[in-house]
Amino acid sequence: MEIIQLNTVTESQALEIHDLSNQLGYENDPQLLFKRLKQIVSLKDHAVFVAQLDSQIVGWLHCLVCIRIESPVFVEVAGLVVDEHARGQQIGKKLIEASKHWGRCQHISIMRIRCNVVRTESHQFYQALGFISNKAQKVFEMPL
Repeated sequence: MEIIQLNTVTESQALEIHDLSNQLGYENDPQLLFKRLKQIVSLKDHAVFVAQLDSQIVGWLHCLVCIRIESPVFVEVAGLVVDEHARGQQIGKKLIEASKHWGRCQHISIMRIRCNVVRTESHQFYQALGFISNKAQKVFEMPL
């Protein structure tokens, strides 16, 4: 298994990432996801890592530098998915390690991840990696 950072993205890679995202219920239009991925990988303060096994993407992680008025700069894991058939093989852990290294190279010492309250298995996974739960919140949105 290999972890790589995407600097460019192909349509087939985007489709694999799309299919993995669907496993967690994130339904997207494949072409719109491809367009967003191309934008994201071109940004210096974002990184997309993929885990490949036999040339197939079995996991992905998107992280970014976050700057807030009220808190120190941090790296946030915006998304992490590991194929349901490949879980338990340290893939998520290796993706987190790659993003930690990327964050350190950005001279950042804090990493955060948000997780849906119903994903209790994910909570245990993140805590086992050293993340500490420090806040519970609701997310509100509105159409523009």
